[in-house]
Amino acid sequence: MKRTILTYLAAGSLLFLGACNSNDSIKAAADQSVAQLEQAGINNMHNDALFAAEAASANMLQLQLSQEAISRGVSPEVKTMSQEMENAHEQMLNELQTLSTDVNLVLPQNLGNAHQDVFEEVTSKSGIAFDLAYIREVRYLHDQLMDRYEDMAENGVSMEIKQYASRQLPLIKQHLDQAEALEKKIQ
Repeated sequence: MKRTILTYLAAGSLLFLGACNSNDSIKAAADQSVAQLEQAGINNMHNDALFAAEAASANMLQLQLSQEAISRGVSPEVKTMSQEMENAHEQMLNELQTLSTDVNLVLPQNLGNAHQDVFEEVTSKSGIAFDLAYIREVRYLHDQLMDRYEDMAENGVSMEIKQYASRQLPLIKQHLDQAEALEKKIQ
């Protein structure tokens, strides 16, 4: 009887873990980073590893959305802003990739599930609807990035992660302000 209950509990646990464990590239990269770091004797890095993976996916999303806006945007202001976003987020991603090599973190090679959903939602639109969706997402994503980067600048475990987050905050704030102003102008 005891063995049967344990078997059911184990099977239930596996089903629960399977349901929670998606094929999300962010989670996979963070988990791989933590495993590598723990193997090297470095602990308590889950939040840093998750941040790096999220930041990589967010930068890739900004790059991809900006490239779409450069080619599909209707408004000259959107095209100008998207070119600036593309340049800045490419630089941020390159810096993060260098940092990840130095700190032994794994970054996702493609968008996380939530970021992929955002990309598909925005790019499903055309014309001025695309411009508005792009601007709203840029504003929303940079608002989220501000909170996450501020948290990591203050609470990151790795000094390299803390410094990276701190260095990016003025640029993220600038992008947020720019997107808010453009959103008001176009609406």
